[in-house]
Amino acid sequence: MNHFIPRAVLVALLLCPFPPVAAAGQDHGQAAAAVVEVPGARGDRDEKSYRKIFEGMEVFERNRPLAPGATLRFKVLPRRAGVSLQGLTMQLRGAHTRIAIPLDADLSFELPRDAAAAQDDAMVTSNRKAGSLTWRAEIRSPGTPAKTRRLGDLLLECKVGMVADLVAYVPSPVNLLITKLPDPCRTLSINMFYFTERPLFSIALMQGARRVILPAAQLHGPDAPMLTDLQDWYFLRDKAFMMQFKPLYEQGWQDDTLLQFDYMDDDPPGAAL
Repeated sequence: MNHFIPRAVLVALLLCPFPPVAAAGQDHGQAAAAVVEVPGARGDRDEKSYRKIFEGMEVFERNRPLAPGATLRFKVLPRRAGVSLQGLTMQLRGAHTRIAIPLDADLSFELPRDAAAAQDDAMVTSNRKAGSLTWRAEIRSPGTPAKTRRLGDLLLECKVGMVADLVAYVPSPVNLLITKLPDPCRTLSINMFYFTERPLFSIALMQGARRVILPAAQLHGPDAPMLTDLQDWYFLRDKAFMMQFKPLYEQGWQDDTLLQFDYMDDDPPGAAL
């Protein structure tokens, strides 16, 4: 069912960050602060509810056709300057749950499907202070070419992120309502934020012979300085881009549409090898 949003609300949404989801291979060299182990009290650490993430896993299972052959992973990125990811650790922790979570080199990870841990009110807990990290779902269909992402993969990341509470947004009654709707990713023209591996220059949508360059306004996020402390994409804005799935699918773009990325540091056409 479609949801009507007044024009004033739509304008507000354009300024609100609804990001999921980061691409693998982010450069973390710019973070130079020393690693600080945070005390274990709930609320002191940067963490997420496993119960909510478990619900997101169920969404992934129900929507597998959007990302054929893909697995569901998660990923963390630095949310602000001075956050070092060296020595980062993750643990699934509850009153009766203690499970270490291995991290890949790009800081992505899988989580077990553990109904008992969800009932235990367990948390996916890092050894970083609250507010240090940006969390995303990570879904990539096998065989996707380098420097591209599939539209269906990104849409499924949005669906999972909404349910799993991995979407950072400016607190407001409207934004809270949106996250509770059955399928806001497809039924509303909301901006979802994603990250690439390197600073972005442009993005092209490609499906067969059809090719369209995304507007520059969809790159690097809107300028809203008063909201920077609430936006989890601002520190990584040179790699950030916004997607609105509803209009794209209404225009006939399909799940297998590719987003092709051109990066700031790519060699110009015709450059000598």
